This record gives sequence, C-alpha cells and structure tokens, in this order.
Amino acid sequence: MHAKFLTAEERKDLRKMHHGEKNRRVADRIKPVLMADAGWSYRDIAEALLLDDETISCHVREYRSGKKLTLDV
Repeated sequence: MHAKFLTAEERKDLRKMHHGEKNRRVADRIKPVLMADAGWSYRDIAEALLLDDETISCHVREYRSGKKLTLDV
C-alpha cells in the first residue's frame, strides 16, 4: 500500500480537473494518481483501468515529480 501524497486541496483540484477535462487521455492520467493516493496498489489500479503496472507507475511518478498530467506532442 502506498502512503497518501496529495493534499486535500490537490485531491479536490484533480477531481475537478478530471470532470472538466475534454481530452479523455489526460483525464485517464488523473485516475491512477487519485487511486494511488487512496491506497490502491499499482497492480490493482492497472487491473481496474485495463492498463499495465508500468503505465500506472509512470503516470504517478510523472505527477509526483512535476505535477505533469498533459500529453507530450
């Protein structure tokens, strides 16, 4: 299990961002961040979102290191 790493304000902002995000790929990057913060394992998140563990790890790591949720183009 992972420890919480988001503040209450960050969680609130991410939820709001998720609901308002038009690009579903960006919105899909928010889900694993929120789930990891809630204590889900990367394996469980990957299974629930039909992704692989490394993708989940990458999304969470990128967010934690620089608050990155956008897509590289």
